[in-house]
Amino acid sequence: MKKIVFCGFGKLGKDCLERLIDEGYTISFIFTHKELQEESVDTFAKMKNLEYCYKDARKYLDEVKPRIIQLRPDYLVSVNYRYIIPREIFEIPKFAINIHGSLLPKYRGRTPHVWSIINGEEYSGITAHIIEETVDTGDIIAQIPVKIDPNDTGYSLLKKFEGLYPDLLINSINKLENNEPLLKQNENNASFFGKRTPEMGYIDFYKESYEIINFVRAQAHPYPGAYYYLIDGKKIIINRLIVEESISLNLPIGVITNINNDYYVKCKDNVLKIVDYKIVNY
Repeated sequence: MKKIVFCGFGKLGKDCLERLIDEGYTISFIFTHKELQEESVDTFAKMKNLEYCYKDARKYLDEVKPRIIQLRPDYLVSVNYRYIIPREIFEIPKFAINIHGSLLPKYRGRTPHVWSIINGEEYSGITAHIIEETVDTGDIIAQIPVKIDPNDTGYSLLKKFEGLYPDLLINSINKLENNEPLLKQNENNASFFGKRTPEMGYIDFYKESYEIINFVRAQAHPYPGAYYYLIDGKKIIINRLIVEESISLNLPIGVITNINNDYYVKCKDNVLKIVDYKIVNY
């Protein structure tokens, strides 16, 4: 059976790794990140007695490259892996595959599912593509579109992806085995978005209500959350808000006010009611 070097992290990585084994593939080596959670790649590797390491191959190339050459893998598979895989490694197998959480060439880069909600997209999806030196630019093997529902959060959209990643991976390997044609990415349609940090969650209430609602739900719990500040200076983490047409606020935009123990705030075009939040006391 075909031999695979696997690069992955988190539940997405663990589920794909488990599926590969179930399908009869031999996992020769694993690159991952330290997690040691119930559904993580390193925990699964330890349980199955699979060889793994946490090292960034770019920094330890002289050490890991000979080992990968010795293993003679047929495939390198990357799922939710945070390090860039150097050419010296991904060129060793016949094929190197990455699964990315967007419909490439749109939303190359980090946390694409979050950015797609922030930007009000109707659809997101996942793409299996060939790994190149440049990030998320390789030929497309297969894609699965995923509808973004009005109440989807970044977390709920990622949960939708979880059930699709293993099937896409196996289907993509089969397509490569059958020499099916690949699709070149159209650079005219390409977009790139960078890593998000918690500090980027500050809410701009001078925007339209639909923009703010999308911004908030994209980052809602269990993600760090969008945030703002009350009049007394306390930080408020906001997970959900709705348009409230029955309330009229004679206040400036962006001033959160408490009416009958509910919080409201005016934005550019509407009054918003904050319906899911956490006040942080320092």
